[in-house]
Amino acid sequence: MSGSNAWAEFAAVYCRTRLAHQEHEGAKAELKKIVPEDAKEATGHGLRAKRSKSGAISFDLMEELEADHAALQ
Repeated sequence: MSGSNAWAEFAAVYCRTRLAHQEHEGAKAELKKIVPEDAKEATGHGLRAKRSKSGAISFDLMEELEADHAALQ
C-alpha cells in the first residue's frame, strides 16, 4: 500500500490522532462513572451528559453561554 496516496494520508492521520482518541475515550468512561445514577442529565464546563431511557449516557458540547455554571438535574 506504500504506493497509495490515500493510504499514506489516512495512515498519517491515524498515527497522529491515536493518542488523542485514547485520551478522549478514557475521559468519556470516567465521566460516565461520575454521573449520578438517578440523574437524567448533568451539565457543566461546556459539556452535557444525557441518560437515555435504556440507561446509556451520551455527551454533547454546549454553547459558551450555557457553559458558565455546572449543574445537575
